[in-house]
Amino acid sequence: MKRYTTTTAVIALLSSLLLSGCKGFLDEYSQDTIVPTTAKDYSEILYGDAYFKEVALPYRYLDLLTDDVVTMVNANSTQGDDQRRTGYGYYTWQDNPELSPTNVLNTDLTWLTLYQHILSANIILDALDDMEGTTEEKAQLEGEAHAIRLFAYFMLTNIYGEPYDPVTASTAVGVPLNYHHYAEDVSFPRATVAEDYAEMEKDIQGADEAFAKVSDERNIFRWNHAAAAVLASRVYLHMQKWDKVIEYADQALSLNGALRDLNTLPEPGSDEAKNFICKDNKEINYSYGFGIIPELSSVHPYYFGPSDDILSSFDKGDLRYDGENGYFISTTKENVGGWLFPKWVTTIKIVKTDMSEITGIYGFAIRSAEAYLNRAEAYAMKGDLSRAMKDLNTLRRARVTPEYAVLETPGTQEEVVRLIWQERRREFCFEQLRWFDLRRQGMPELHHTYITGTDKETGTEEYTLPAKSPKYVIPVPHTVRISDAVLGGGKETK
Repeated sequence: MKRYTTTTAVIALLSSLLLSGCKGFLDEYSQDTIVPTTAKDYSEILYGDAYFKEVALPYRYLDLLTDDVVTMVNANSTQGDDQRRTGYGYYTWQDNPELSPTNVLNTDLTWLTLYQHILSANIILDALDDMEGTTEEKAQLEGEAHAIRLFAYFMLTNIYGEPYDPVTASTAVGVPLNYHHYAEDVSFPRATVAEDYAEMEKDIQGADEAFAKVSDERNIFRWNHAAAAVLASRVYLHMQKWDKVIEYADQALSLNGALRDLNTLPEPGSDEAKNFICKDNKEINYSYGFGIIPELSSVHPYYFGPSDDILSSFDKGDLRYDGENGYFISTTKENVGGWLFPKWVTTIKIVKTDMSEITGIYGFAIRSAEAYLNRAEAYAMKGDLSRAMKDLNTLRRARVTPEYAVLETPGTQEEVVRLIWQERRREFCFEQLRWFDLRRQGMPELHHTYITGTDKETGTEEYTLPAKSPKYVIPVPHTVRISDAVLGGGKETK
């Protein structure tokens, strides 16, 4: 069994910084003395190796699995590739979703990437006692490491593990837990979902205690107290621990309860309008990832765009999408036939975010809006319908014109929960949360129509994901299965 020390593992991480463009840090050291000693040194290591900055997220396929997307044709586009190829296996819920229609393997890097983040966090946490730095510097680093590991385990468990159910969690198949702070050539058996979430709870507590020692100077490009609290409320929402959801949502909103009021912004679609996810948006607690997902980009001749189902879900007066323009989705019409024989082509675009050069921020975010909706659902589940609707309407006042914003409190708990779930779908569309919500909301039956051929010779194929299908769990990536005898079976637990 090959084992590497913490120092060797750190040097391996430092080597990755040379490829990831973390400039300046290694300039301070000669090639034979690359040894971090201070909290600042380790902070640069963590930022270079375990943060999604302006990089494509490996799990960019998550929205393709949902009822929010359909295949679309932009016959006017002459640039880019056919995005159906990389999205096909996920959009049609294939047994091996990594395969394209021509059996080309589009490798899913999510597993390897997130476990690298977990290893990086483990290394940092193990080195805390020996590194130099102030109490606050080390606390900030400790909080970030716990938050990074929490986010990684949450994503891994909800992509490759079974959905959390309090009744079955102790036997449901989850993902492996890696406690090592060194690299080792060894297989890790799959934990249960209960064990995975228990580990997440430890990181919630660790992040909370560490960030509490840090002065309130929120940096949206690093994990911070407010962002970790929102994420904690999300984890407890999946666990159905309603009091804990409320506790951490309260904490998040006490640190930052801002909402970007779309009523105060320029008209959606106007030249003055900025992207919703941008540096001016004060509700953003943490910013990460490249904003443009190729499969959802309308510049391509074939892509995946908003479904009629999600488009029709927006209410009258909703500034996120009003049937034509919006801060989340927009419809444009272009004459491609000339003035004599006009031919109008309609293109539906997701306009929530863009490249960081345009927005001043990365493309995805942990936002205070989620804390409001997580808390609203927890209140509703506890039977406190008045407070649930108060949180729901607080968000709607920032998204919908005043005459349509406020909803009356329905008479039943079921109806209040339904309104909150509908609002979640609208608010977080194309932010990669819908698939997780579908899993925890009973795994309903879904239908997709796949467009084949070209714009001159087009056909369709119909696909159905049955209710409670095992395909609500994504297979462990092919490269991991073939190299790991334990994970290759896919059924093992501790």
